[in-house]
Amino acid sequence: MKSSNRMIFLGTVMLLLGIVAVIFAAATTLASVVFLGAVLCVAGIFEIVYGVQGRKEGDLWPHLGLGILALACSFLIARNPIENTLGLTLLVSFLLLASGLTKLIGALSERSLGWGWLATSGVMSFLLGSIVLLTFPASAFWTIGTFVGVDLILVGLSFIGMGVSLKKVRQDLDAANKNWRQTTYRAPHEKEHDRDSQLHP
Repeated sequence: MKSSNRMIFLGTVMLLLGIVAVIFAAATTLASVVFLGAVLCVAGIFEIVYGVQGRKEGDLWPHLGLGILALACSFLIARNPIENTLGLTLLVSFLLLASGLTKLIGALSERSLGWGWLATSGVMSFLLGSIVLLTFPASAFWTIGTFVGVDLILVGLSFIGMGVSLKKVRQDLDAANKNWRQTTYRAPHEKEHDRDSQLHP
């Protein structure tokens, strides 16, 4: 399978997964939180192992502390993922509010090239954070799952777009190469035909 077809196939799969994730946002939210706990658990183990291996270089305690913290967070998530979903939703809403205000203030104060787009992005981030915060705790059941689904949809569309563009570029190159070969093959024959015409009028 060509790279362009692989990108289109992968983008289609991610697009479908994103649509499913948005439709079943509550299940996706819970699965995302559980997955985060698993990632923290694996990261904590690797941090501890890395710290033990590098204890002679003085890397033990920093990595050991980070590893224990990651394992503790993983344990808390596994113990009660629903409560942690509430906490993560609040964190997401505050991050959106802070990001929106930062982008809006920066765009209005600097007014650099493209500041209107940055200001619009800031307003949208602030509004989205406000919606999540005002509808809390109900928003905890759809926020993270919806964000994950939308991200998958956007990544899938970008992969499909890159795959289609790559296929078009390859087709244009093949067509140009074919024309060049035909021109290169035709030129000597045309010269030979012209020479024969001059010798035998």
